[in-house]
Amino acid sequence: MPWLDRITQFVGSVLPACCLAVVLIVVTINVFARTVLGMPFHIAHDISILAFSAVVWLGLTGVAAMNQLFGVAFFVAKLPAALKKPAYILSHSIVILISCFVINAAYNQIMTARFSKFLALGWPKWIVSAMLLFSFAVIALIQVKQIMELSKVSASKEGESSC
Repeated sequence: MPWLDRITQFVGSVLPACCLAVVLIVVTINVFARTVLGMPFHIAHDISILAFSAVVWLGLTGVAAMNQLFGVAFFVAKLPAALKKPAYILSHSIVILISCFVINAAYNQIMTARFSKFLALGWPKWIVSAMLLFSFAVIALIQVKQIMELSKVSASKEGESSC
């Protein structure tokens, strides 16, 4: 699914890199404004929180797309060859389950915290939870895709061995 690969590349790599640039620029401007100009950049803190949250939550999708979720590849690589595929399928299934719980928690946070706002921006704080919900939905989708690819590989190997 090349369209999904392009979307996950954009969401998991391009957007987090842009958000990290925003964090660096805003913090630099804030430090300059406070030390040189003697006046604070009031919305710097809120923008930094939003942008850094996006770096983390959206960056996780890029990590998942590259099959680099912490610890999974390391431990599965140490297993015998016959256990690697079932271990990967199990780990992808567990990540999907965890993603569903995180999505539910983020949804509940959005529903209950819809009136709290960032002080300087006046934007609703549920935006961070919405990013979390979106990124874990993409992570779950990536895991389903990876399970399908593992199943497709094994099905093609079974077809080749029967010839």
